[in-house]
Amino acid sequence: MEHDSRNKGILPRGLGMIPYQLPSSVELADATIKELADYDVVMWEKHGIFAVDRDVMAAFDQIDVLNKSALIYIAAKNMGFEPDGMSQEQMKEMSVAFNLPK
Repeated sequence: MEHDSRNKGILPRGLGMIPYQLPSSVELADATIKELADYDVVMWEKHGIFAVDRDVMAAFDQIDVLNKSALIYIAAKNMGFEPDGMSQEQMKEMSVAFNLPK
């Protein structure tokens, strides 16, 4: 699969979080639409993930990168390592280098 260069920044627009709403409800749909104004990927608390992109494979790629990142984080925590993530300066450098939106 060809990877979009935006994935070098994991989720360049970040991850929107939506508090629990009944699955398939109008409230969940409305909250999702609202979060999509700022994010391409949103996580539904206690339910799942939703992504949008130029096509279904690009949207899947966003979720796949997020999933892999979460697995790495969980593995590090299970080994007793506390991941500290990237600093704001490192994220800014990456955003400039890869022309990321955030």
